[in-house]
Parts: sequence; structure tokens; C-alpha cells
Amino acid sequence: MSDPAPLSRLGFGVTGPHASLAVSRRGSQRLIAEAIDLGITLFDTGPAYGRGEGERRLGEALRGRRRDGLFIATKAGIDIDRHRDFSAGGIEMSVRGSLERLRTPYIDLLLLHGPSAAEMSDRLIRRLEALRERGMVRQIGVCGRGPELDAAIDLGVFDALMAPVHAGLDTAALARLARASEAGMKVIGIEAISASARPDLRLPASRADLWYLARAAKRALTAAKTQRITAPPGGALKWALARSGVDAVVCLTTRSANLAANARQAGLAAGAGNPQLSGTDLPGAP
Repeated sequence: MSDPAPLSRLGFGVTGPHASLAVSRRGSQRLIAEAIDLGITLFDTGPAYGRGEGERRLGEALRGRRRDGLFIATKAGIDIDRHRDFSAGGIEMSVRGSLERLRTPYIDLLLLHGPSAAEMSDRLIRRLEALRERGMVRQIGVCGRGPELDAAIDLGVFDALMAPVHAGLDTAALARLARASEAGMKVIGIEAISASARPDLRLPASRADLWYLARAAKRALTAAKTQRITAPPGGALKWALARSGVDAVVCLTTRSANLAANARQAGLAAGAGNPQLSGTDLPGAP
């Protein structure tokens, strides 16, 4: 099997409001199409987002696109009902469900969604390698925030790490990212903008605005447990993109203007995206 498509420096997260009624399906599809036109190849989602709605929206939006020019990342370990299941059988069932919802014959990057060190068992690793050998996934990785990422690096079997990349990271977290890169793993950053975003005090103008307002309220209620981060000079995304060893940064947005601005910061060029195939779905689509 050929290698996955190249990672764009900026990724688009089909999560949060894009997996809920906060954004219409048509709205998500429009933004995904705009992202592709801007040169974004990396799309990140997971079955836990909206009971699979994020995956379904992404799969529908990519119908008719050239599959070999896209890098689709999804997750396993927290299922559509948000139950934890890192058993070998549970992970394979999750992958099969994701393939169906994404309308694709393979996943470029399968990320274990916040496993503990103990959950990354030998049996699970063997199953992941078997899924890769059967062509269902091309690369495997781990998404997390803490010491479980150290365990993933130490195992030496994963291709990628997805973790927060923002100015509030402590020395241990920054060292972890560097160690993953030195081990030859792709490092994909998340929470670059959201970690330092200030609450928007404007009246909500859309359902997406209401989603962000609800998230801000939730964070305010847990302020004692959440670190307040000041955006670095030049902006949070610019800081994350400039980190040595960080291959890509996934951002979530519901606005075309923000998407275009993020793409410019990542050095992407409009019109460089994946072409639409005439009357042809993704290979293997039902």
C-alpha cells in the first residue's frame, strides 16, 4: 500500500460544533470544501464526536474527492456512546464503524483516544498492526495530554502523536513533544487557539456562537482546574506552527474568514486543493 498523503501544516477539525446542531450539515460541508480549496489535506475527527456525526459529515463532504490527496485521521477507544473500550476487538469494531461513516476504504491515521499506559496492551498493539497489514489503517498513533504519551513514545510502535501545542505548556510537555519528534513520530498539535482564546462577550449571532458560549461557560465553571493562558506575541496559531518538531496543527472554526486567516498563517495557497472528480465517489464508498 502506498504512503499516506502529505500532511498540510494546518488541519481542519470536524469536531465540536461540526458534530452537532450548532452547525448545519451543509455548513460543515461548505467549510470542508473551502479548507480543501485552501490547500488543507489533514482532517481530524472521531466516533465520539456527536455519536459519529463528525465522521458522517466528513465522509459526505469528501464524496467525489481524490482520496490519495487527503489525510484522514480518526480515533478509537471511546465509542459513539462515549464508552471507553481499548480491547483489541473493541478497537477493530470501532475502525469498521468509522470506515463506514467516513465512506472510505482506509484511514490514514488511527489515533487511540486517550488510552492509559495499561490499556496499550500487547494484544491491542498486535491488533493495530494487523489492521495496518490488512490495509484498513495506514498509520497508528495516540491522542492524549499527559504521561500516557510518554508510554506511547516508549513503546516505539506508533507513527504519530496528537497533543496540545500552546504557549501554556510546561517544560515536561514541551520535552515530550521533542522526544516524539526525535523518535521519528509525526507530531500533530491541538488546542493551539482554544487554549488561549478569550471569552467572546458579543451577543451570539448563530447556533455556532451559542456552542462557543456554552464552552466558555463550562470552562468558567471549572476555572480552578483550567490554566489561564495568555496568547503569545503574533498569535497562538503562529506560536504553535513555529514550534520545532510540530508537523501540523489542527484548528476548529465555523467561519470562512477565520479559516482563510489560519491558512494564510500556515503558508497555504488558495486554489491548491484536492480536485473534484466528475461523478466519482471516494474509492470503496457505498
